[in-house]
Amino acid sequence: MKLSTASVLLKLVLIISAIVVALVVFWCVPMYMQHVTDVRPDLAGWDYWMRAYALLVALPVWVTIVLLWKVFGTIPKSEAFSTENAHRFQWIAWLAEGDICVVGGFALFLLISGVTPPFLVMCFGGAIFGGIAAAIVFHVLAGLVRNAAELKQDSDMTI
Repeated sequence: MKLSTASVLLKLVLIISAIVVALVVFWCVPMYMQHVTDVRPDLAGWDYWMRAYALLVALPVWVTIVLLWKVFGTIPKSEAFSTENAHRFQWIAWLAEGDICVVGGFALFLLISGVTPPFLVMCFGGAIFGGIAAAIVFHVLAGLVRNAAELKQDSDMTI
């Protein structure tokens, strides 16, 4: 597969991911909250806060998508191993850690409050696991790309 084709396919995945996140934030969460307030009208005050929370969790994901878009744009130019991409991967790792804190903090709040329906426990558990995996992967990628960029720079200086 040509590098330009790979870059286009990876960017297509990013576009689909951004759309899916938007659907969750702007369609699924409001629908879920509508269900919650139909079943428990006393929780109607939480509707606004849950929509804001969903947006808060989604913002780092969208920033990550933008950063990955820039990384994938360097692939066809054979510039993937650069210090800029290493910094982007480091930022993505930090964004993942921030999302872990936001999701974990709210999950802890719900646990302390006694609100633990299996659906929410599964969603928060999956989000925390995915965040931890992403943070580890992108920390490692940042280090690998940084090392490769340094080796490339040393090689270019030798020539």
